[in-house]
Amino acid sequence: MAEARFLDPSQVHVTLPAEDAGPRVELDGELVVPNATFKRMMPLSDPGSFIALQDAAKKEIGILKNLDGMDEGSKALVNRLLDRQYFTPKVSTIRSLKPEGGMWHFIVETSRGPAEYYVRNWRDSAHEISANRWLVHSVDGQRFEIPTVDKMDVQSQNLLDQLL
Repeated sequence: MAEARFLDPSQVHVTLPAEDAGPRVELDGELVVPNATFKRMMPLSDPGSFIALQDAAKKEIGILKNLDGMDEGSKALVNRLLDRQYFTPKVSTIRSLKPEGGMWHFIVETSRGPAEYYVRNWRDSAHEISANRWLVHSVDGQRFEIPTVDKMDVQSQNLLDQLL
């Protein structure tokens, strides 16, 4: 088994040659990785630490413990790419929750504004990631986080009780 290779953020330079192309990563004096991808290794518990750099074939090149020390342009680009990839609005209020056609129809308020989504089979689509904290996957692949059920308003809690 190969040992993890940790990268020095100051030696990692990231550019985006075109909006429709993947990022190009240069490791000072060593190699260039076209169409690279970045993956958070702990996206829920510690999203700012341990970010894997992979090539186009998804082979791991190395791991960044964090982005501290990376040039500002590269750091901003990596953060933008990760934010897009791991976009997960936080649900603050559930306005409506009804069964429809074998799915649950949610109308909610989130950290990014109002949203509406459907969830099929709650047990397979929702995961309690810590006490009273849920990650929900909609039928169209979106993710929503319910940060703390106990801190939601009473109506939201009562609606969620149908599922929990």
